[in-house]
Amino acid sequence: MPIATMAFRRCVVNSPSYGSDEEHVITRIFFDLQVRDAAYANLCVDVRQLVREGAETEPLLVSRPEGYEGPLNIPVFQGLVEFYYRQAVGEKWGMFGNTGIRMRLEDWVIEYEMLVQFEVSDEENSLEVGT
Repeated sequence: MPIATMAFRRCVVNSPSYGSDEEHVITRIFFDLQVRDAAYANLCVDVRQLVREGAETEPLLVSRPEGYEGPLNIPVFQGLVEFYYRQAVGEKWGMFGNTGIRMRLEDWVIEYEMLVQFEVSDEENSLEVGT
């Protein structure tokens, strides 16, 4: 199986431009991806988190990577995106469970770099997983 290298760059948290509202916090995560000899710069995924008490420990909804159609191990990819999100956003964003966050929908840019590698499938349809 080929190895993919993903370089996370930054995330934009709680942006109304990306769909954040009073029920969901949407975070757009930006990264570069290299699979085999092909490099893809400035890709992104959206991460959706519920705004309610206890939601900070629930699984996140991770979209497919925008701008990439190649092979990808979706469960591993989504797990790595969630890990990055929890590292970058951290405990200070636990306030998403409080009602106060609903009053302030604004972009919070977090510059946080992380490099990860994972195996991808050779199958062309490996990206066909609903999110």
